Amino acid sequence: KPMKILNRLLLALCLAVSIAHAAEAPASAPANASAPMAQPGKEDVLKAIAVMDKDFLAPESGQAAQTIMRFAESSKEVAIQLNPKTTPWLFGETKGNEAGENTRTMLLIAYLAGNMQAQLTAGKAVDSPIPGWEFALKAYLAIQKSDGQFKLDELEALKKQQAKGELPKLAK
Repeated sequence: KPMKILNRLLLALCLAVSIAHAAEAPASAPANASAPMAQPGKEDVLKAIAVMDKDFLAPESGQAAQTIMRFAESSKEVAIQLNPKTTPWLFGETKGNEAGENTRTMLLIAYLAGNMQAQLTAGKAVDSPIPGWEFALKAYLAIQKSDGQFKLDELEALKKQQAKGELPKLAK
């Protein structure tokens, strides 16, 4: 199972990089012409989070996702724990459903965005799962709005806990 989680995290990074690269590349640019990307700073990632918060499924969210992933990987300004308690959808079964895998990855990026936004705003690198869950749930609702058939048991359970006001208890 740890390899499966690692694969999902790598998929998240690759997905974010490929989406953003496709969005950045001019049509006339050679396929192998890629300059090294600068590491995003605090202001860059907060702007990226604002883009995703405004419309999680908008085309510009691909670039924002890349910025969020690069910042999460490299920054000492944030501390995030990924485990079955904080990101249960990463540990669930997709039964070979590629769309399910991609959506789980998108929800991971949403979780990272909410968690990092809370830490950066507070100025403290302390894992903040509640804002991460809230951002992931908002993204989940946007995904469901665009695909009424899509459901993840782990997010449905989290949604119920949120409705009951139990997220703070879950975060302990």
